[in-house]
Amino acid sequence: MSKLKDLLAKNRLTLYVLIISVTFMIFTLVHDKPKVSIQTVNENQLTEMERTLKENRELKNRLAKLEPPAPVKMVASDSIIPVKQTLSALMVMEEGIQVPFEEVYQDTAWVRPDYQPYWHSINGQWSSVPDRIHNSYHRLFVTQGSPVLWGETLHNCGIAELAGDIELPIYGNKASDSVAIIAVNHMVTEIIVFDNQVVLVGTPERTGIQVLAVDLRDLVSSVSGEIMALNENKKFIFQLVTPDGYEIDYNNMTVNF
Repeated sequence: MSKLKDLLAKNRLTLYVLIISVTFMIFTLVHDKPKVSIQTVNENQLTEMERTLKENRELKNRLAKLEPPAPVKMVASDSIIPVKQTLSALMVMEEGIQVPFEEVYQDTAWVRPDYQPYWHSINGQWSSVPDRIHNSYHRLFVTQGSPVLWGETLHNCGIAELAGDIELPIYGNKASDSVAIIAVNHMVTEIIVFDNQVVLVGTPERTGIQVLAVDLRDLVSSVSGEIMALNENKKFIFQLVTPDGYEIDYNNMTVNF
């Protein structure tokens, strides 16, 4: 009789353990957090409302890069050097020193484009309409030859597609020792410098583009005979003139040493 009681007690214990285990499993299944699978929503899975909102956001961002947020008058002045502090182009031509230069690119049949694909608003920083208008006023673009400045100038004057055809010489030990000059609709035949004025003498044309390179050291040493110290800056004004000294265009450049 005692054996029967012991067997029942053991089975009862096993039953209790089984009931507790099953209860715990049910509790876990009921309260366990569902696993979420994050998947990219394809364009065709968007609702019409979601697609419209997305397009509106993109268009607002593009519009912000094209024009100012409010209708305002904008005058982008680049007159770093006051006119009263400069000599006449004729005086520079008489008193200045001729600077050697290299013609690294020329195309007399080149026609200036009104618009370039890489100025479109989908490309961001190059799309500002006020900047495009301001740059279109100029026939002369000048920059040091460092890759960043050179690339920005190519985009600004609208000849980025010619980058592979134009190789600037490297004077000294670094690209920034080269000064790149881009003349549009004007063929330069002579470069003369006096102090901080650089006169580019040439003939106006209806078409054509010309890219010249000058050794920076020829500009800074032409008057004083000494190269400026490192980390010094000097402001130059470049003037595009006719052989008679009439200014067609000008541009400023701060040279970093």
